[in-house]
Amino acid sequence: MMNTANSRRGLRRSLLAAAALAVTVGLGLAGCSAGSPADPATKGGSTSKALRIGFSPFTLQVPALKGLADGLTAAATAQGDKVVTADPKGDPSTQLQQLQQWVQLGQVDAIWVIPQAAKTIAPVLSQATGKGIVVIASGIPSDYGFSGKQPGITFTNVDNADYGTKLGSLTAECIDKRLDGKGQVIFLQSPAGAQSTTAINEQFKKTLTEKSPGTKIVNQQDAADRLKSQQIISSALQGAPGANTVVGTDDESSLGGLAAFTQAGKDPAKTCIVGAGGGTEAQQAVKDGKLYADLAFDFQADLMQNLKQLHTLAADPTAKGTQLTTPITVITK
Repeated sequence: MMNTANSRRGLRRSLLAAAALAVTVGLGLAGCSAGSPADPATKGGSTSKALRIGFSPFTLQVPALKGLADGLTAAATAQGDKVVTADPKGDPSTQLQQLQQWVQLGQVDAIWVIPQAAKTIAPVLSQATGKGIVVIASGIPSDYGFSGKQPGITFTNVDNADYGTKLGSLTAECIDKRLDGKGQVIFLQSPAGAQSTTAINEQFKKTLTEKSPGTKIVNQQDAADRLKSQQIISSALQGAPGANTVVGTDDESSLGGLAAFTQAGKDPAKTCIVGAGGGTEAQQAVKDGKLYADLAFDFQADLMQNLKQLHTLAADPTAKGTQLTTPITVITK
């Protein structure tokens, strides 16, 4: 698992990349009725009691987190729960005060928090569980100064290392199938501090080396927007005309790589272009055979597993919670 600082950065970058999906979740679930198959209250080991859920992201001023709040409200309302949201606008003290109000006044039965500063709010989480209020907390226990599992709290985190491993495995798989295990890779890595942690980049390269020893990374640069990525790869091809593989760490860099290879006369069906991000256009490119594969964090599944987990925790608030990770979806033709 990644370290504390990387964990927070990776979680935030991934959430900010999920705006459209989060809004889609809200729209798609708004028509569900209570007791539907998506209802976590009907599952074994969960409470059927309707919950008052407090959702506290570190801000609601960005579309991704506003979309996530809308999605949670729609899904929870559909099964009889009620959601209240708080907007600390990126201020740790404000987030702490808002959480304290919920807990001290007994305004919620459950809390889902994406913290601005995890250790700042740790005391109020302990206060919440002391009153039987259960918690989903984004991150890992050490982010909050906790050691191991905690009663009434489940932690949830993105796993960038696993993401990088899957990206490397898909690339090696394509190179083995199409290029006889001899790939020449242009890698548009995830920029430090811009999209995720270095865990994606490191695990990608480690996995690719292990699974495709005949492959070399002939050019490595930071991912950029589509046009810039296209220009980067076109320039890289001048120094490495035999490059036959492009790996992007987001959809824009992946699709920019596709445009550059097409412009250079390289057949996407006979080369390897592997992407990450899971947007609609990238998924269609996979179906059309232009990208070999694409992968993405599944925030719809994550939302539903978190909602279900709140009901599971509420069934026995004294029991220790668990560690969840955001599911990863692999898209292939």
